[in-house]
Amino acid sequence: ATHDTSSHLFSLSVAFSLRHTTYTMAPEPTSSSTMDPLTATTKVAKAIMSAPTGNGKLIATILSAYDLPDDDVPLSVTMSYRETNGRGGYNEVSTGPPAAKHRDHANSFRFGGAGDAATKSASSPSVNNNQLVLSAPLSVLFQSEVTFALTYANSNKNMTSKCTIHKTLRVNDTQWLILNLDPVTPNGSTATKNKSSPERVTNSSASKISNSASSSSLTEQPPTLRLKLRLEGPYRPEISAVIKLANSWFGAVDIISDTAVGTVSGLVRDLPKNVPAVKLLLVPTVPIATVAVAALPILGGVLIIGIPFFLPIVLIILAAAATIGAAGSALYFSTREGRTKIQHVAEPTYQTFLMTKTGQRIVYDVGPRPSPQSLAHAVLPTDMIGKLVVSLVVDFIGSASYLLPVLGEGFDLTWAPMSMILVGAMYDDVMPNLKYVALIEELLPFTDILPSATLGWVKEFGPNIFEEGRKRMGDSKVAARRERDALANLRR
Repeated sequence: ATHDTSSHLFSLSVAFSLRHTTYTMAPEPTSSSTMDPLTATTKVAKAIMSAPTGNGKLIATILSAYDLPDDDVPLSVTMSYRETNGRGGYNEVSTGPPAAKHRDHANSFRFGGAGDAATKSASSPSVNNNQLVLSAPLSVLFQSEVTFALTYANSNKNMTSKCTIHKTLRVNDTQWLILNLDPVTPNGSTATKNKSSPERVTNSSASKISNSASSSSLTEQPPTLRLKLRLEGPYRPEISAVIKLANSWFGAVDIISDTAVGTVSGLVRDLPKNVPAVKLLLVPTVPIATVAVAALPILGGVLIIGIPFFLPIVLIILAAAATIGAAGSALYFSTREGRTKIQHVAEPTYQTFLMTKTGQRIVYDVGPRPSPQSLAHAVLPTDMIGKLVVSLVVDFIGSASYLLPVLGEGFDLTWAPMSMILVGAMYDDVMPNLKYVALIEELLPFTDILPSATLGWVKEFGPNIFEEGRKRMGDSKVAARRERDALANLRR
């Protein structure tokens, strides 16, 4: 009993001390309870934008070295990178010696796999690792120049080849390359005897490697290094945050939809059996639907007569319907069935966009983030008809403010920078100052009638259309003259 009493007194003292400490602690000066929503949102956004992105990986699988100057066995292939600003190589990695000598190709060696008696060494008696991995910040790797060096015991025989990553690869993309090897001069520089850009080998042209053995016996081939190169890297912090949020949202929608579908299907199946009176609700449905259909012409006439008065109400109803429709569509395309349907349509477009320079800069941390104008330029059409349609839509939206004479000018304040970005993305090459005209005419009152986007289209395509029309008119005149002369000859 004494032990229980002492334990109870000790628990009370600890609880009292914790309670006392809780009440006497000073509140955090930046507590979320005292932080306004704008400051909190800005703080979260800065945290996401400044979050570390992790390192990228450059993975090279060395396949073979072909058409070397002699049959000496090289020691290894090394890979290192140098930044575009000229700073030195980092994380130099190398393979072991080649695994075997090509039987049907002179002075050529294969890397990887089991080594034979001619190429085994004490350090790698049976297997040679032919995969090289460099790890560095993705933005550094993407902008760097990678050097591959074929090394010998006699350093005077060393040969190198270089390739610039952002000109050769995309992030999370794999390329099969054939690199020309150049000898290294005594001062350490590379003699560009066989200088050429890397040759990419696709599935359709993969037979080049297998057929080069027979062709090399007829013509002398430069020494080459054949490899598979892949660049891997993480998403930008904001893209990663969006993906995580989307996955959480899709998971929640799947759980709710599975539960709702089971409940609704059971209700629809069991309710008519348990409550037969529900079928009686179908009786008034027919006359109500008939009256509604008959009243549609009357309602349409009333709306036409009173359109100046009902226009704001109609616009509000249309906006509400569009919002509800967009929310419903977003909810549907968040389900498994909706995601499957939209994937077949969006996947090719997404992959094509991801392979562009702008797409790479948006999704991956390969350099500065693209500007809104460059992003719009990547997604907007470049053909004549596509640009005409987009230009007419831009000018129509800008002029739509006349439907609401007072409120419309407030809408222009929001639309003006968007119009400037779209016009600049489409017509900066032909009229660099047109985007400023679009901005000013949207900001100033009663100037929306000026079709700035369409003027850019006329400037870009108008001369060609006029010239083409003039040529066709000339051709028509020549054809008419020939027909007239032919008729005159027949009459004679």
